[in-house]
Amino acid sequence: MRRGLSARLRESLAGFRSLLTFLTIIPAGGEFNLAPRHFYWTPLIGLIEGLLSTPPLLISRPIGVALAVALMYIINGFQHMDGFLDFGEVLLTGRRGEEAVRVLKDPHRGAFALALGLIDLVLVYSSVSSMGKVAMVTLPIAESSAAYAMFMTAHLGKPGESGVGKLFVMGSKGGVNLALSTIIYLVSTAAVPLIYHWDLPTLILLVPVSLLTAIVVALLVTRLSNLRLGFVNGDVLGFSFESSKVTLLVIYSIMIYAASLG
Repeated sequence: MRRGLSARLRESLAGFRSLLTFLTIIPAGGEFNLAPRHFYWTPLIGLIEGLLSTPPLLISRPIGVALAVALMYIINGFQHMDGFLDFGEVLLTGRRGEEAVRVLKDPHRGAFALALGLIDLVLVYSSVSSMGKVAMVTLPIAESSAAYAMFMTAHLGKPGESGVGKLFVMGSKGGVNLALSTIIYLVSTAAVPLIYHWDLPTLILLVPVSLLTAIVVALLVTRLSNLRLGFVNGDVLGFSFESSKVTLLVIYSIMIYAASLG
């Protein structure tokens, strides 16, 4: 039994390395076939992306925020933004079924996608900038929450007939994977504020808000994907990640502003 547990742990860690390599530009090694089966690690990978993005926030605000935002997208290789633009264009065109799939697979960016990407960048930059040094904490939490929303979208969604996204949707199924991802997410969300010695009431407020937002975004995106495409693929997962991230950053900035008034 002990040997079997040790083997499963080694495989899980190898899956984490594979997923880190696939979802980021970090060359952690591992075999790709392990990544979809261990998709539950994604909240921790989101946390790592967020933590690696925060150092520029220590320098002057305009350039520091710009560098931090740039790092967020560079570290994940713009994968999530790509999906955000592709599926966002599907939603804005109002297409359904096969027509929606054709829009999704069109390699050319339309005006809708470009406008959506610009709005996203403006909201992300403005939110991070308004939070100042507090973004050292909220940015990693937003990234981890966005990654959890992405996992939840895969867990709730219907897989397509083919594509890499199908592997991750299938790999997210099952109660064990859901429980593991939720535990990893909750620990990740609580760890950063504790490291920065945030008070308990703030932590108690932050964790439920982040969890609820991630779940609501995942439910909405899954519903929209089923209506428009009939399935969830990699582009939809990227849309879920980016939508959850920008939503949470806006919410955090509003919460911090409201707290400053009090």
